[in-house]
Amino acid sequence: MAREVYLLIALLVVAGAFLIRRFRIGFHQLRKYWGKMLVTCPETHETAAVEVGKGKAAISAMLGQPHVELRSCTRWPEKEDCGQECVSQIEEDSESHRWWTVASRWFVGKKCVYCGQVIGIPHHFDHQGALRTADQTTTEWNQVPPEKLQEVLSQADPVCWNCHVAETFRRVHPQLIVERPRGG
Repeated sequence: MAREVYLLIALLVVAGAFLIRRFRIGFHQLRKYWGKMLVTCPETHETAAVEVGKGKAAISAMLGQPHVELRSCTRWPEKEDCGQECVSQIEEDSESHRWWTVASRWFVGKKCVYCGQVIGIPHHFDHQGALRTADQTTTEWNQVPPEKLQEVLSQADPVCWNCHVAETFRRVHPQLIVERPRGG
């Protein structure tokens, strides 16, 4: 009787370890493919914003048969039946294709065009950096459509959060602004 109990306990421990490992693999897939990704469309050679089917990727990895496919793309619904060759770009290095990573890397070491303060890396739970676009208005970088982000970044100037708020107020409420000469 005791031998059967020990055998049952050993079997439960092995099964538990196996399941924990599988769940960890699935969780890793969820994290790996979380959020919008920027890829170069193999057909047009332009930037497209895609989202991976994270749930399917996680479950297939847990079952030992990894499979990644797109859940959405900015070129859909017109090109929804494409071969999804762009998925290989994400599978190779998902982190560098993440929308957030592209913007974060752009801000590193940049100074605000208004006050000269170093902006630093944007954080998820903090004020975001902003951009001064060609029309001289400021906008938060995450308000730019993801598929246009790289194009906008190549032509924009970095703006810190405080200057973005001040410039937005100046643009929206010009009647409340009083310009004073700088002291001397």
